[in-house]
Amino acid sequence: MIILWCILEISFYFYFVHTRNRLQAKTKPKVPLNRLKRTNLFLNCLQTIDNISTWSEGWFYYKKDYSHPKFKEIQRDNLAVWFAWAFWHDNLDMVTSNETWAIEMEWMLNTSEDWFHIKFPPGQNMDLQCIRLNLDPVQAYHRPLIVYVSLYCFTKIFNIVCLQWLWSFEPSNTTRASVVWGGFLGYIDDTFQQLFEDKKQVKLSSISYFYKSSSSSSSSSNDKTPLVFLHGIGAGVVFYAEFIHQLTRLDRPIFLVELPYVAMHMVDYVPSASETVQEIKSMLNVYGYQDAVYVSHSLGTGVSSWIMNKAPESVAGLVMIDPICFLLHYHHVAFNFVHRLPKTLFQYVLYYAASRELYISNYISRHFQWFETIYFSQPNNTSKLPMLPSPLDTQSTLVNATVFLSENDGIVDSPAIYDYLLERGVDVRLMEGLQHAMFLSSSNWKKTVTNQIDNIARKADVLKK
Repeated sequence: MIILWCILEISFYFYFVHTRNRLQAKTKPKVPLNRLKRTNLFLNCLQTIDNISTWSEGWFYYKKDYSHPKFKEIQRDNLAVWFAWAFWHDNLDMVTSNETWAIEMEWMLNTSEDWFHIKFPPGQNMDLQCIRLNLDPVQAYHRPLIVYVSLYCFTKIFNIVCLQWLWSFEPSNTTRASVVWGGFLGYIDDTFQQLFEDKKQVKLSSISYFYKSSSSSSSSSNDKTPLVFLHGIGAGVVFYAEFIHQLTRLDRPIFLVELPYVAMHMVDYVPSASETVQEIKSMLNVYGYQDAVYVSHSLGTGVSSWIMNKAPESVAGLVMIDPICFLLHYHHVAFNFVHRLPKTLFQYVLYYAASRELYISNYISRHFQWFETIYFSQPNNTSKLPMLPSPLDTQSTLVNATVFLSENDGIVDSPAIYDYLLERGVDVRLMEGLQHAMFLSSSNWKKTVTNQIDNIARKADVLKK
């Protein structure tokens, strides 16, 4: 038995190497930015940069030790390399070979220099590396086969015992194969689903979820605004067991949306932002709902941002915890998750348990589109600066919303995001002393977050009447 398992582990290592090589292929967004969208995005980014020096330094590093350069060491073409990736999703030479694009980029560079009253030295510092998620290599370390098999078994047990038996969630299924689990686990799971398939089970194309109805009578159940929970990077829904248990006590409909491509499910199929939003709307409509209160954590707030940008009519309220969607034009998420060398315990856990896992790394380095995920609380598509502080627009999706930030997050710059949101009238709370995701281990903050979810959902109920 031991010899057989060793053979399987060796075979799985070669499978890992083959898959990692396959996933190195460059990808581009299905719907790239056009000129108008590039201009609007550029202006909104420009107006929300407080210090051009620290902003510029963050996007570059020295390969030898991953340290950031001094501002004076960054030259004009270094910045152009970042612009080529950020706004054209390509290398600099491909952008400058197109005359129209080259003129547009020159306008961006000149506008940036005029806006901040600076002048970048000509040329390019070749010692500097620019962070370009979709163009940089997919970096991953091998995980033993036993890790994925154990996670699969544990997740299955959790889904059946906790979600279905104890908390009365109903599972969904997908019409597409290997959406929830990939690789050889996909074949096992698809076979399992076919053997125990419920003919009444709701099926969507590219997302899977669990649904729990309210315990109220059917006549009043749909009067309660449902909650849609969107998890972050890690092991999926199972990581939030106690938090989900608290949500079930609120006695309202709950959807738990699975994002298997960031949950170590060996899934490299990633639906686009538009597909995901459409599927979530379809999910709600199946049960007779038009909108929901979206509760999201970490990367899940990116999905919330897609919904806010693409389907604001479906947003009845929001609770965002450790959000990554604000000030995403700063380097923190990209550098801290992908390129930073770990020094603290938290950083080592993040580095080995998440950012260097093959399928999570594939998503971040090949499918995560920053321009789709960034959310501006008060978008401004002109060169005129808004007056700050200012009240929140009554039509904003953030009117009935609360944002919780971990003070010592370690992935995003929480103090900067806190100031940004506060100046623009958003209800934002700073969880003092906590690191990213540590609210899950704090009973006080878990209770505070859950109570606020209840308040926002109740307000959404009232606003619908």
